[in-house]
Amino acid sequence: MKDKKYAYLTFAVIIGFLIFRIFYLATTHYTLSQDEAYFWDWSRHPALSYYDMGPMIAWIIAFFTHVLPLSAFSVRLGAPVFAAMTAVVIYILTVEVTQSRMLGFVTVLMFHILPIGMAGGIIMTYYSPQVFFMSLTALFLWQLITSGKAWWWYLIGVSLGLGLLSHHMFLFFTAEVGLFVLLSGNNRKWLGHKEPYIALLVELVVASPILIWNAMHNFVMFRHAIGMMSETHNISFTLFEYIGGQAGIEAGFFFLAVVYGLIVSGYRGIKFKDDKYLFLFCMSAPVLLFIALLSIGGRTEPNWPVSGYITGSIAAVYVLYEKYKSGRHGIRVLINAGLWVTIVLCVLTSVLAYYPSVMHDAGIYIPPQRDPTNRMYGWQELGETVSGVLKDMPADSFVATQEYGLNAELAFYVTGHPEVYEIPILRRFSQYDFWNNFRAVKNKDAVYVAYGPMDKKVYELFRKVDPADELIIRTRHTNAVRFTFYIYKCYGYKGTPSEIATF
Repeated sequence: MKDKKYAYLTFAVIIGFLIFRIFYLATTHYTLSQDEAYFWDWSRHPALSYYDMGPMIAWIIAFFTHVLPLSAFSVRLGAPVFAAMTAVVIYILTVEVTQSRMLGFVTVLMFHILPIGMAGGIIMTYYSPQVFFMSLTALFLWQLITSGKAWWWYLIGVSLGLGLLSHHMFLFFTAEVGLFVLLSGNNRKWLGHKEPYIALLVELVVASPILIWNAMHNFVMFRHAIGMMSETHNISFTLFEYIGGQAGIEAGFFFLAVVYGLIVSGYRGIKFKDDKYLFLFCMSAPVLLFIALLSIGGRTEPNWPVSGYITGSIAAVYVLYEKYKSGRHGIRVLINAGLWVTIVLCVLTSVLAYYPSVMHDAGIYIPPQRDPTNRMYGWQELGETVSGVLKDMPADSFVATQEYGLNAELAFYVTGHPEVYEIPILRRFSQYDFWNNFRAVKNKDAVYVAYGPMDKKVYELFRKVDPADELIIRTRHTNAVRFTFYIYKCYGYKGTPSEIATF
């Protein structure tokens, strides 16, 4: 391989984006999203696992918030760090597969500028470690394929186990590894060797914290995950909306390139028994297809199959480059145009997302209900307001809500980071049901916060409730309403509905 300049360019991109993102997180006006605050609350309640997901995200946040002072910056710092580590792995994998540093550079560049990569580099969710460990698993599997050395199986097992601590989708990713071995004529031999089965055992041992926790809690995390996938959705959410969501996070043209690359890879891998293409196909297409099937009348989110784009992106870049080299002039023009249009759109989207003031200066204003960053405004102001209300209440008063995301934001932004109680009625089950001890706050006063007027059933849990004060969060330029919070002073918490009925 020549063109060492692409190696230098790649690492310049990785380091440049890492420095910029750290700087951005240190200076941004965006408050934590509800999920980020929720995961931070996990981090201060150490456990082997949690209701929604494994413990890796909590461990990462706990590390950075202990090394650095607690702030939105330290909560989020893991996002750019893991994005940079993932980019290094993706570069190595792409170069190994394609034997081209140039294609490694292009793949890493797209990883950074695509909308899903842009968000993943600054917002701390469990997708940060999930994508990293999926990349690492793919790299280890490729090393096994090319070297034939059995000890790579053990590293695959470790990576899959750490991935399972990050996201339960790694059960499916484990199956993808098995699918490749089953379909590959050159690697099917491993089914008769002990190493894959020891690797599976290693995975289970590494992931044992979530297995132990779930065994102690009636496997509630896995039942929750199955429930989310089987939950019926509005009929308007169809396969077409899923495809539209994928096109959105992958910038349209690049999504089409991924689909094309995977179709070609699948055909060549199966038809011509080419392990390189079969590898790219098996580590991407199954999860994309699986979640597409779930979207038909079910509930899915655009970011669910994000790890499927690791080898999918490599396939897109590799297959299109082959097409470019052997294609006619018109094909080359089309590929070049698609690449540059994608890059321009991605850069423009990134600039507007990072610095919305650019749009405001141009007189362009997005209504709050259509603003994807709307969920990261107003929480600091809400926390300060609730902190002020608490000062006028008895010292042992508590803060309560009826929604886990609102709970988490108040836990982070109210002075002193108090334990916040999620009233156990008219809501979904959450991690707070494992933490909140409502007997400890019985007969105490509370500040209750909601997005709307208090429900009568919540009102009945208290001896007395004052009329609500409203806090309206508005946009700075148009004065449009982002959120309206209802803040109640409540007196004499009587207990849960079952306790009141018993009494």
